[in-house]
Amino acid sequence: VASRVGNIIDFVQQANDRRKMFGEGFTFLNIPRSYYGILTKEMLVKGISRQNELTSTTQDILSLECAHAVYDICISERLLNDDCSLILDKSEDLIQHTIDSNIPSLYQEEYSLNRDRVVETILHSRYANLYNLLRDHLSEDSYVAIVRNQILVDVQGEDLLFQIFTSNILQRKSGEEAPFFEFIQRVCSECMGADGCPKKLKPGCGGFGIRNFLTLFLSIEVTKAMLEASNAKDSGDIAAYAFAQRKVDLFTEQLNESNPLLTEISDAMTREGMARKKIA
Repeated sequence: VASRVGNIIDFVQQANDRRKMFGEGFTFLNIPRSYYGILTKEMLVKGISRQNELTSTTQDILSLECAHAVYDICISERLLNDDCSLILDKSEDLIQHTIDSNIPSLYQEEYSLNRDRVVETILHSRYANLYNLLRDHLSEDSYVAIVRNQILVDVQGEDLLFQIFTSNILQRKSGEEAPFFEFIQRVCSECMGADGCPKKLKPGCGGFGIRNFLTLFLSIEVTKAMLEASNAKDSGDIAAYAFAQRKVDLFTEQLNESNPLLTEISDAMTREGMARKKIA
């Protein structure tokens, strides 16, 4: 069952807040944080690849050795989750202070010269994969809100489609088929037009979420496996927990493998559309 909402970020945030307060309400499919972006040593070396930069001529911001030191600090000081994604509540000041206080003296000078770009890169890692797809179509606050509320995004040209799916509803027994809700919002990006005003919404803006079909099916399986792992952990069944966690890892790995391919397909469709528009 599909429904359109005016502001999907606010809608999902309110639904999540109400569920936490009252113990009832919609639950949504779990999208692993790695779908949106995680921190890597290579990212600390290369920094952020901007849309107008040529990666072949962009200078590295850290040596590999210094990047290793910074990365190890992020792990040991618990700035990262187990999947190496930055904990969303970690602020810029906290990240900088943590690294400043723990960077080995051997790398102090190199890190200090590039401190701002290093911290910027760590913060950027929260949504690095999305940024590779959407670039400057969204603000940083919008990116973070999308990650926090596990919203899916598809793009068609400069137009965006936000999607989110609930877990099964009206389900009598676990494992039985059941319906779910889909909520969408169409946005003609957050870019401005030539007149300096926000671009107007167009019919069918953002497409129909073709890029998210595979993500939807894999996230359904991830959600099921996460529930199995949680139940097994609560009951003390170590073998069942290990098996369920392995399924979570496998489905998450498939999501991570498919993400860049889906981005390439989306980019190709965008370029095709632009070419057809020029021909017409």
